[in-house]
Order: sequence, then structure tokens, then C-alpha cells
Amino acid sequence: MYLGKKGYTIPKKIISVDDILEIKKTLNMKPNVNQSIMGGTNVRSFPIYRESNTKLYVPRYFGEEKYGILTNKKINEGDNIDLKFNGDLFDYQNNIVSKFINHIKKNKNSGGGLLDVEPGKGKTVMALAILCKLKKKTLIVVHKTFLMNQWEERIQQFVPGARVGKIQGPTIDIENKDIVLGMLQSLCRPNYDSNLFDCFGLSVYDECHHLSAEVFSNCLNSIVTNYTLGLSGTMTRKDGLTKVFKWFLGPVIHKEHSEKNIEVLIKSVYYRIDDDEFNEVIRDFRGQVLYSSMITKLCNYEYRSMFIIDVIKFELKENENQQIMILSQNKSLIFFLQEKLEEINYDVGLYLGGMKENKLKESETKKIILATYSMASEGLDIKTLTTLIMATPKSDVCQSVGRILRQKHANPLVIDIIDTHQIFKNQYKKREKYYKKQKYNIKKFTNQNYFDKQPEIQHYEKIEESILEIENEKEEKKCIIDLNLL
Repeated sequence: MYLGKKGYTIPKKIISVDDILEIKKTLNMKPNVNQSIMGGTNVRSFPIYRESNTKLYVPRYFGEEKYGILTNKKINEGDNIDLKFNGDLFDYQNNIVSKFINHIKKNKNSGGGLLDVEPGKGKTVMALAILCKLKKKTLIVVHKTFLMNQWEERIQQFVPGARVGKIQGPTIDIENKDIVLGMLQSLCRPNYDSNLFDCFGLSVYDECHHLSAEVFSNCLNSIVTNYTLGLSGTMTRKDGLTKVFKWFLGPVIHKEHSEKNIEVLIKSVYYRIDDDEFNEVIRDFRGQVLYSSMITKLCNYEYRSMFIIDVIKFELKENENQQIMILSQNKSLIFFLQEKLEEINYDVGLYLGGMKENKLKESETKKIILATYSMASEGLDIKTLTTLIMATPKSDVCQSVGRILRQKHANPLVIDIIDTHQIFKNQYKKREKYYKKQKYNIKKFTNQNYFDKQPEIQHYEKIEESILEIENEKEEKKCIIDLNLL
């Protein structure tokens, strides 16, 4: 067995047929997803191993778990570089960097792993300090252009002497470079020369939890470096594929999350309205909820959108020193809110995929920022944000809430709008579980009493019970016909 360009390499002749079958079964991955959100689409499995007639190629750290660390390596050590880190780390950051370096030394100056670090703790800066210590040419992999731009800025700031290259689309600029920034989507293409990555001694993966997806995991079979480093504040995937990126990049070496002493106020607002059409759950002929259609319904409902406008006006009147970010999955809602807010002369900026870097920077200075969840979930670094409004539902809000906690503010605020359809209430239960775990202060309102300043906490249970009774009554009356039976 040896570590080669395709990963942990196992000659088939030295293991049994049963072992081969077991490995293939274990490394055939199938996401665990909510069928209602997928619209009933069948989810297929995919392999994260490769094979030839004589060999199996498996993720490096899966192989190490099963058969041990390899001393026989048929990969290049990577080009040497000599860069000076120009910055002062906090004590906790120095501890993390030292912990990572010591982990590598224990593994015979090879290997690596993951840093589970929440937003605002300086993942990028620590990674730059690590690569300066390892003194090896480094490939940094990102999945969004604005993240690539942020890395370039941090490199200029903390490693000013570094020569920076790029792999993106048709651009392959790696010769005579110390650090190369690679776009994940480009690296997944199979048409790169097998020797392209020989010059790299360290590969760094920002927001590495994305690598478990079928398409993205493909690049990990091609990029095999002596050292690996994965960065994320979200090390657990909801689809059960967390082990994929851990098998490729290594175990969690350090976890750094804040002590739960931040005074965050959560205003949970149950949006209720007497409108049968709006309250109706959209289903397909099998009776499964059409999640995307339900989200579209929320975003197109003008009464609800105008309520969000009223909330923004109310909150800025209460505290004009806030900087507010409104998050939505749907751009149509974002553009509607932008139009209405600009009509009443609010200072509004957009933070959307595809925008130029200078436009994103300009938006960061605005009083109100309208963004998609995908743009705000990772890498966004606006230290002046104080308030978050969740205009559409989402289960996982750890990264989103982290956007308003990058610096300590007097009154960080999250306004969480909960629609009374059961699928959206179920998502809120997951968010509420996170809020309680973080010991945030939760106050519950309805849209009718939000502006009274006093939540109807004492009536909340009755509100929930009455809504549930109405939904159950509707469900009992519903008749779903399966066309396959006709």
C-alpha cells in the first residue's frame, strides 16, 4: 500500500474479496435528504473511491483509519517557499496554529486535518500563519468568487511578499507562485494534467463541508498533497455526508466556538393571516409538500412582504444605529424589498452572487443590506452588522447568526419570521433548538402584536394549539388521489 496521486492506494491482491466489497459498500455514499424539500426526487448514491483492474484508490484518511498511516509515499513533497507572516495572532489563534503543526509532526511530518472555527475567529489568518510555518507551496480552494477576493486581500495584508496565482475557468497561473487560489468548480473538471498539482505541498479547503457533494468530491481524488487543512464553522452536514470530507481531509484537530455569554435577542414572529389560499399547503399528486413552490408563495405574498418593511421601519425607529441584513432564498423578494425601501429613502445595498467586488464593498457600507442565504452563510465579513432579519425560513442558522457576532455589539438582534405552515414550523423548531443551546434570549410575537413592544408569551401555547387544531382539521378533510391507481 502507498499514498499516490489518486489517494490511498490498495493493491487488490493483498486483501480479500470480502474486504473489497466492504470498502466499496462503505464508500458508496447516499445523502439523507428530506424528500418533501426535494419535491419527491429520488436521491442517487455515488462512489468516493476509484479503482483499476488491480488497485483500489480510497480517501487518504479512510485508508489510515482502516490500515494505518503510510510511510510509503509516491507523491511529491511540494515546492519549498519562504514567506514571512506579517501579523500578530491572538493567544487562542497561536494555540490553534501550534496544535495543528504539532499534529503534523506526530504524523511523521505528513497529513493534516480540520479546524472547526466559528465565524469571526480568524480561520483565514490562522491558515496563512500555518502555510508560512510549513514553508510549502500552497493551493487554497474556495467555492465562491467573493471568497477568493477575500483571501487575496488577506494574503496582501498578512503575507505581503507572497506571489499569488490562480486556477479559475481557463486561467491556470501557477508557475513561480507561492500561493495559488483555486475555484472549486473549476478544479472538479477532469481535463487537468495529472502532474498539475505536483508542485503543491499543502492544500487548504475553505468552507470544506461543501466537499461532500458528489460533484465537488471529485476534485479530492485528483488533489493529493502531503499536508491537508480544512476550514469550516459548520462541520456537521444535515445530509449525513460529514464523513466524506473528513475521510479526504482528516479529523477535527481543534474546535473553537465562543462561550455562550453573548446577549443576543431573538424576536420570533409568527406570521398569521386569515387567507385560505395563502395558508394552503401546496402538494404534488403523491401528497408530498412542494417546498420550492411554498417558498415562492411566501415571497410573492405582498401583505407578508409589507409586514417585513414595517418591521424594518419600526426597528430603525427604535434604534437608528443598527445595520440590518435581510436574508432570503428568493431574489424576487429581495428586489421587492429593495424597491419599497428605496421609495421611502432608506440607504439600501444588495449582496448577491455575480456582483462585482467593488459593488459588494459598496453594499457593506449601507444601513440595510439585502442578501441571499448562500452569500451570507459563508465568508461574509461585515463587522458593523448588528441585526439579522430572516425573511424566509431555513433550518440551519448557525452561520447566518454568526454574521452579526463578528464583533461585540451592545444589542445584537435576530428577527425570525415563522410561517404557520407545518413544514416551516418544523424548520423553526430546529432554529429554536439552536437558539436555546446558545442561551439566547427568545421573545415570541405574532404579526398582530409585534409593534406593541410586549410579546404575548403567556398566550403562545394557546396560539400553537389553535393553529395545530386548524391544520389537523384540514388534513382530515383532505383527499389525495393517486393517479396510478385509476
